[in-house]
Amino acid sequence: MTRLPHYRATALITERVKVCTREMSSLRRTAAPRKEPLVLNRHGSSRVVLLAKKFWELVPAGIIFGFVLATLLVVGASASATDLTGRVINGTTKKPAVGDEVVLLLILGGNEKESARAKTDGAGRFRFTVTGPPGPRLVRVIHQGVAYDKMAEPGVNLLVFPVYDVVDKLDGVTAIMDVQRFEARSDTLEVKQLITMHNASKPPRTLLNDRPFEIQLPPETQVLSGLVQIEDGLPLKGKPSSGDRKGEYYFRSPLRPGDTRFAIVYRLSYNGEAVVEPRIRSAQERFVVMLPKPMRFEPQAEGIFQPMPNVSKDNVQGTAPVTTGQTLAFRISGTGVLAELQGRQQPSRSDNEQRVAQLDLRFHTSPGTGRLDGLILSGLGGVLLVFSAVYIARRRSAVPLAVEHVVLDTQRRRGQSEGRRKRRTRVSQQYSH
Repeated sequence: MTRLPHYRATALITERVKVCTREMSSLRRTAAPRKEPLVLNRHGSSRVVLLAKKFWELVPAGIIFGFVLATLLVVGASASATDLTGRVINGTTKKPAVGDEVVLLLILGGNEKESARAKTDGAGRFRFTVTGPPGPRLVRVIHQGVAYDKMAEPGVNLLVFPVYDVVDKLDGVTAIMDVQRFEARSDTLEVKQLITMHNASKPPRTLLNDRPFEIQLPPETQVLSGLVQIEDGLPLKGKPSSGDRKGEYYFRSPLRPGDTRFAIVYRLSYNGEAVVEPRIRSAQERFVVMLPKPMRFEPQAEGIFQPMPNVSKDNVQGTAPVTTGQTLAFRISGTGVLAELQGRQQPSRSDNEQRVAQLDLRFHTSPGTGRLDGLILSGLGGVLLVFSAVYIARRRSAVPLAVEHVVLDTQRRRGQSEGRRKRRTRVSQQYSH
């Protein structure tokens, strides 16, 4: 092999190094493929936006609006739907009430609107799927022709109803209180009377006949209004029906176990004085009379009525529990308006109707208050508190034993279910880690 001269070999190596260096330099200068630039039209919109606009133009606006509206309605309905369950127990037999009709009523502006209807099963249970706007609902159970109502407040999803067998004659029904308020003008005497009846039948049953409650008024009476309130439930408006004799009136409302209050507002002709003779319906009944201080109160028998100065700004007279044969008659004279009602409008042709409406509003105070509060708010003043405090303290509204067992059993089963759910959650969390 022919050996190249030293200077030529060096030149050849140098030339090859230069070639390799140029190749590496060209590789480093080769740019990565560039992304396609975002092309905007003259209005600044991208191709994606233009495509969406084109689709919107092709699809009719009504279809899109309908789809969105339907979606919102479905989502809203599913979000607001809840289950309301309950059980109906016959408080007379202590057994489930089977086949009773149950109605769910929505309360809107003081009116009742039926939203669902069902029947109790073999265990006395019922279930509703509650939809629509939130708010209080009334659940009504109809047992042997008598309706039993209970309010279902928002958030309450379990109700227990006691119902009772119906009879047309019943022992154990007594009157426990009679309250009468008087107001007088030059020629008119107006009376607001509230009578509380108590059904203490054993076993508990409901009294229903042609005339469960009767009241005798003066023959020349003009009845203006009437109300019936069962325990602390919603009062029901309705004037009493007139009987066969002059001044005889009656209510058709059944007398369920517990307290039922009957209110009646009536008007009489007045010449400046009147004699009132209250009727004693039951032994141990109490009587209360309230009248404006300008009016005069004169009992015929001494020692029956006692003044109650700390109850109201008006003149309040009350009795202890009376016995049959005691004389309760009294004379009233003069004119005046009760102090609790003096802030109302001046008298006019419709003044009586306004007073009736005012009384009705007081009866329609919020349900669910205590028994004492319910009596006070019924529009007959704090005087009812004084005479009913001892009576009510001794007798709480009793829940049938079977109903109490149902509530405890339901709470126990719900607690067990909640405990199992929490344990399953903890186990799944441990395995997920």
